[in-house]
Amino acid sequence: MNKGMYGTHGTYWTYGTYGKIAFFVLGAALLLASACVRVPSAPQVLHLTDAVIEGEAVWSGEVRITGVVVVKKSGHLTLLPGTRVLFEKIDRDGDGIGDSELLVEGGIVARGTAEAPILFTSAAAEPQKADWKFLYLDFAREGVIEHIISEYAFSGIQVHFCKASIRNSVFRHNIDGVRFSTVNLEVENNLIHENTHGLRYEERRGRAHVHHNEIRDNDIGIFVVTRSDDNSLITRNNITRSRLYQVKLGLEQHGDVTFPANWWGTADPSVMEESFLDHSFDPALGEVFAPQPLTEPVVFIPNR
Repeated sequence: MNKGMYGTHGTYWTYGTYGKIAFFVLGAALLLASACVRVPSAPQVLHLTDAVIEGEAVWSGEVRITGVVVVKKSGHLTLLPGTRVLFEKIDRDGDGIGDSELLVEGGIVARGTAEAPILFTSAAAEPQKADWKFLYLDFAREGVIEHIISEYAFSGIQVHFCKASIRNSVFRHNIDGVRFSTVNLEVENNLIHENTHGLRYEERRGRAHVHHNEIRDNDIGIFVVTRSDDNSLITRNNITRSRLYQVKLGLEQHGDVTFPANWWGTADPSVMEESFLDHSFDPALGEVFAPQPLTEPVVFIPNR
């Protein structure tokens, strides 16, 4: 007769052949149960310091940048929805502007979604404007920006000497929200708010189409710095609640500029003109014209 023992809850196990089978089955069950337990993986974090991208690169999860990351002419960077790019606050030249940046000379496709936008922000515990420098497209081969949030920079984005599009995005808490010069650029359906300058540009023979944007609660809504020949079309935007001026012309902007069919918070020409810093303030400046002002806001759909 085989010897036996009682297990928990009165279960009786016998040694011998049947006992071995029982223990084998129990062990297999426990092994299977442990295999089904999922241990959460650590979040993906990529740390880059003064790095160069020369081939194809894909970012997801969290990326922390210290210094300058350059996407060279031979490089192409894709950011997946939900990616978080955090710029460390460093000031190497002591000018009060953070020196961490993402410079794109090759191609960039930053295409988030309404549910999972791509975030560019300061890594500081208490972020401030100009903690980092900018997302900068300079002679870029490709520039596709959709559903991003860019905040606490000197410029939320700068685009120069290239063709690009900026859509369905948010630019907030920057010195310049969106800044450009010498471009073929479309800026559509963005929320640009709580910046020093909402939109800042130097046309310099370039042309931009800026439409269906919400440009509000900035110190200056639109800052035309210099060399605008009135070739850009800035129309059907809501440009409201600027703390200083809805439109400001820079000291060297001697030509007139026109912003047709926008909503300025009012359709009263006398009220609108008071919010333009132009020829009426300084005879050396050009004049701001706002023909066919809208009588109600443009419908703004931020997450199309």
